[in-house]
Amino acid sequence: MFKKIVLLTIFMCFSLCPSFPAIFSYDFSKVISEQDFDGSSIVAISVIDNKNSKTLYSKNENKLLNTASVLKLFTFASALDTLGPDYKFETSFYVYGNSLYLKLGADPLLRKNDLDILVKKLKNSVNFKTIKYIYIDDNIISSTPYPDGWCVDDFWPNIAPLSPYIIDGNKVKILINLSQNKDFINIIQADKYKFSFINELKIADINDISVQKNYASMQNVITLKGSIKEDFLLEIPVSNPKQLFIMRLEEAFGKYSIPYSDKFYFNNTPINAKKIASVFHTMDEVSAPILKNSDNFCAEVLFRVAGAKYAQKHNIHAQNAKQSLGTTSNAILMFYNYFEKLGLDMKHIKIVDGSGVSRYNAASTSWLSEALLLLDKNTDIKQYMEGADEGTLKRRLRYLKGNIWAKTGTHKGLSSLVGIMKTGKENYVTFAIIIQSFSKTTSMLKAFEDDLVDCIFNL
Repeated sequence: MFKKIVLLTIFMCFSLCPSFPAIFSYDFSKVISEQDFDGSSIVAISVIDNKNSKTLYSKNENKLLNTASVLKLFTFASALDTLGPDYKFETSFYVYGNSLYLKLGADPLLRKNDLDILVKKLKNSVNFKTIKYIYIDDNIISSTPYPDGWCVDDFWPNIAPLSPYIIDGNKVKILINLSQNKDFINIIQADKYKFSFINELKIADINDISVQKNYASMQNVITLKGSIKEDFLLEIPVSNPKQLFIMRLEEAFGKYSIPYSDKFYFNNTPINAKKIASVFHTMDEVSAPILKNSDNFCAEVLFRVAGAKYAQKHNIHAQNAKQSLGTTSNAILMFYNYFEKLGLDMKHIKIVDGSGVSRYNAASTSWLSEALLLLDKNTDIKQYMEGADEGTLKRRLRYLKGNIWAKTGTHKGLSSLVGIMKTGKENYVTFAIIIQSFSKTTSMLKAFEDDLVDCIFNL
C-alpha cells in the first residue's frame, strides 16, 4: 500500500510540473544561434554522405580558417603514402673497413633503453680491436629546430627542438625539491646534461611553475618562476639535442665497456657498409602519439622523414652534399603532390608545417571533409584515427564508441574536429568542423563542438 502511495505521489508531481524543452536540439541553426558568439566568431561545417558524396549540411564551408591539429591527420596520410605502412624508424650500426657508422633514423620514440639495447647488440657483433673510427651519419632530417611560421610561445618549452639527434624526446628531467623543513627550494639535476637556473620560485599553497628562456642569449640559462607547494618533476627540452644524444651514447658505451676512447666523427654511411646492429619503431607505433595524443614533436619529425624520401624519389637535390633532404619544405611539396593526385583543389588549403601548430596554416571545411572522404575510400586511414573516449577525445562522445573515427585540434579560442561517423540512421558520413575566434573557455568550446556532432549524428 505504501509503495502505491509513493508511486501515485511521484506521478502527480510530474503531471503538475510544467513541461520542459529537450536538453538537446538536433537543428544546426538552433544549436549555433544559441551560442553566445561575439562579432568575430566563425563556425564552419561541412558534412558529406559517404555513399554518394553529396553535401548533407554546410556552413561557411569555403572560408579558409586555421586548422590546428586536425592537420596532423592529412600530413600523416601523405607521409604514410610516401613511406608505406611497413616503414621502420631504424637506428643502426654499420661496419665498413676499420670504421663503424651509426646511422640515425630520426626515430621520435627512441629512448635511452633503446640505445642501450643497440650498443649491447653492437658489442656482440663486432671485434673492437679492429675498429679505429666511429662515425655518426646524421643526414636523415634537417637540424633546423622549428618550422617557419611558428611563434616564440609555440615552441620551447612546449615542444623540444627538432633534430636528427633524438633521444628521450629531447627532454631531460629536473626535480624541484623542497627541503625537509619546507623553507628552501632545491633544483636537482641528476642528468649529465645540465642547465643553468635562475630560481625565482616561491613557496606557496600550489604548484604553479613557469619555465622561461631568454632568447636574446645563446646561453643555456633557464628561469623558473611561480610557486611550489611540494616536490615537482619537470621535463625540460634541451637546447642542444646533439650533445644530449652523444652523452647518452657515451653512457651506453661505458655501461657495456666498449673499448673506444677516440671522439665521434661525422660522415655519411658508405653504400657498401654492412648493417650489424639496429633498433626501430614501426609506423603503427609512431602514429599513435601523433593521431591519438596529438604530439607535435612526433608529427614534425615524421613529416621531415617522409619529405626526405619524397625528395629522393623525385630527384630533388640539396644545394650541397652536407644538407639533408629531410626538410619541412620538401615535406610540404610531398603533401601538395599527394592530395593533387587524389583530385583535390589545393587552393582551399595552405600549410607551413606538419603538425598544425602554426597560425599560418589554413583550410576550408569543404576541403578537409572531401580530403578525408577520399582518404577513407583509397586508404586504411581509419585504423590510425582515434575513437570516442580515447586519446584527445577522452571522456567525449562516449555514445559513439565504435562508430566514430576522428582527429581533434585546439588553439586558444579555436577548436577543430574532422571525422568519419556512422549516424543514428546507420549511414556513414564524413565531416569537418572549425570554430574560430571563440571567446569562451575551452571546455565550453568543446561542448559546443559535441552539440554539433549530435546534430550530424541525427541527420
